[in-house]
Amino acid sequence: MELEIDLLKAKSKKSRIRVIFGILFFMLAISWITIKLIGYIIISPFDWFYFGIMGLNGFFHMVEGLGYPFDRLFGKAYILINSDFISIKASTLDKNQIINWSDIKSVEYKLNKFEIIKTDNTYRYIFLSYLDYISINAIKKTIHGIAKEKQITEINASR
Repeated sequence: MELEIDLLKAKSKKSRIRVIFGILFFMLAISWITIKLIGYIIISPFDWFYFGIMGLNGFFHMVEGLGYPFDRLFGKAYILINSDFISIKASTLDKNQIINWSDIKSVEYKLNKFEIIKTDNTYRYIFLSYLDYISINAIKKTIHGIAKEKQITEINASR
């Protein structure tokens, strides 16, 4: 039994409105500099700053609107549960958390989190509040199945 969820892919959806906004921001940035050049006006550092901010804003809106998550440039965000370990990276800037099944003594599902007691009696938590209902149910089902297979104690295991 294995579960792999790409959290960035789940967030990215195509949006025509964002693409249109991106194009408008980009065109506004280009027109700002073009008006200055046509009028033979000196382009100040503020103008270049404004051009850069508006251009980047337009670019980011277009990329996100086309369905490509911008966060992907900074790393990955995922949940991977298999028979060897539970690996979670909630966002691109978070640290990867890995818990080996051989180190787990018991698992308990509480509201939007798993409380895991390790063999050295330390507690680890897997928070699920940032996920949608379908993903939470898939994670619960996978953890329940693997815990049952490995004969790990489940306290109040609600499915």
